Amino acid sequence: MVLLRLYLLAVGGYFGCCLASYVLQVDLFSFAVDDPGIIVSQSAYVEQEQNRSYLSGHLIFNKTVNEITMRSSMNISRPRLPEVRLFDVKLNVCQMISNGYKNRFVRVFYNSYASFVNTRPACPIKANFNYTLTRAYLNEKVLPELLPQCIFRMQLVFQHQSKPLAHMQLNGRLSRA
Repeated sequence: MVLLRLYLLAVGGYFGCCLASYVLQVDLFSFAVDDPGIIVSQSAYVEQEQNRSYLSGHLIFNKTVNEITMRSSMNISRPRLPEVRLFDVKLNVCQMISNGYKNRFVRVFYNSYASFVNTRPACPIKANFNYTLTRAYLNEKVLPELLPQCIFRMQLVFQHQSKPLAHMQLNGRLSRA
């Protein structure tokens, strides 16, 4: 669940602000395990309810894990404009869990989703523990007021000791309510 929660941070909720209201719809949510020797069980699904996308799932690790890196990228596309890459970053997951990043964006989004997990994750990641994310969504108060209507694709690739561990993809759209 740690992996699900970590960068589901940029998706899954109703966006509102003083200038306009937005709806963020998650259309595709996939999570695939690349190393079944480390991640022995997982689920990931999205529920639509009114103007919200709720993300839920679980992760169980077969062994204690102390080192996970994550490469996260997000592209957006808008009508009659070329696709744009908003970011492409590599992060240390244990540093993120311990709020070691000074980047406000990373801290705010991580902490937004931490409340939807059955335990506050810490490194090392526990073996044989069911990390469960339940109906997580993004609080609209953490987002900037002016967001473009767009289609987005977010990809997350997780590695353990430089070997592929898992990958996740989220596709959706941001539109005016």
